[in-house]
Amino acid sequence: MKKTVVLALSLCLAWTFTSCNVNDEPQNTDPQTQSKLSATASGSSSGSAENARIIVSGFAVNQLTVGTQNVEMKYYAKADLLAGINLGNLQLKSNVSTGLQTSSSSQKSTVLIASGESRLAVIGEGGTPEGNYREVSFQLFKNTSANSNDPMHQKSLLITGEINGKLTTIWTERESTLRAVSESSTGVEVDGNSELVLNFDLRKLFEGVNFATALDANGDGRIEIGPNSPDGNAAIFSRIESNLSTSVILQKR
Repeated sequence: MKKTVVLALSLCLAWTFTSCNVNDEPQNTDPQTQSKLSATASGSSSGSAENARIIVSGFAVNQLTVGTQNVEMKYYAKADLLAGINLGNLQLKSNVSTGLQTSSSSQKSTVLIASGESRLAVIGEGGTPEGNYREVSFQLFKNTSANSNDPMHQKSLLITGEINGKLTTIWTERESTLRAVSESSTGVEVDGNSELVLNFDLRKLFEGVNFATALDANGDGRIEIGPNSPDGNAAIFSRIESNLSTSVILQKR
């Protein structure tokens, strides 16, 4: 009987402790609106309207595919902004567990440039709090489940194109977390069917890169720039990877 009482008390305490933990979790009570998170890529363009190409630092981009996962968005609540509270005194809130955050966080590989032309691709959509969104963080997603014949197999970012007419491939396998910050300190307003955009700025990604030094060391007719590339090009690859953290900008469509 004594053992039964002790067991019952232990179960009761465990239930009470668990209940307290659940109830102590912060609940987002800010009014929500339907919104989208999309992604695109940009750079200086040249060529005719029929054959537009994104060309940056001598690299003519044909296709860009990026893998994303685990998205989180931080914002200034609309109610706080309407109350006239100074931005310096406001704390950024997270939209974690909202429809938009959950939808955007699923693992996906998305094409942002195809046939040399930039495109806008939806990453996720759903309800999210109204307010001014200051930053979006996300993790690169390396596609390990893709067929070995899939160009994105074991890659989280893949860019193909040409350098001086020679086929070129740039890729990374990193799954690091990137942070896209709005260009305005007040953030991007989300109020009524808004669309946030992650803009992969190729000018920032290729900043300080001299593609004229890129080599086809193994003579197979292709320039390859990536981890353990048979062509070497380690300095170019290192520079591009270091630029990744500052190459994505948060904008509003």
